[in-house]
Amino acid sequence: MSKLIESTKEQDVLVNNGYMYLFDVLSSDGKRRFWRCRNKNEYKARVDDIEIIKSINEHTHDSEAPKIEGNIAVNRIKRRAAETTESTSNVINECLAGLSEATKLGH
Repeated sequence: MSKLIESTKEQDVLVNNGYMYLFDVLSSDGKRRFWRCRNKNEYKARVDDIEIIKSINEHTHDSEAPKIEGNIAVNRIKRRAAETTESTSNVINECLAGLSEATKLGH
């Protein structure tokens, strides 16, 4: 299942089966967006918004589920900090509650 999240640098990231893909190029008609694995030197694949278009080899890295969860949490912290007058520690603690241990340990 694919979904879009925002990177910590406020760029769109396509998440598909636990892997992250970065925007690469629009189709010639401008209707589809093509993405590449963020580890493009290790896994040469292109996907569009719906399906894998071309895969030269298998992912040579582990699933990035903890990193995906971490990116979502960081963006949640940034948004909440900008929208509220809560203390920094309260914002962080509230947004980190419920994260997996793998994410908390940075794996």
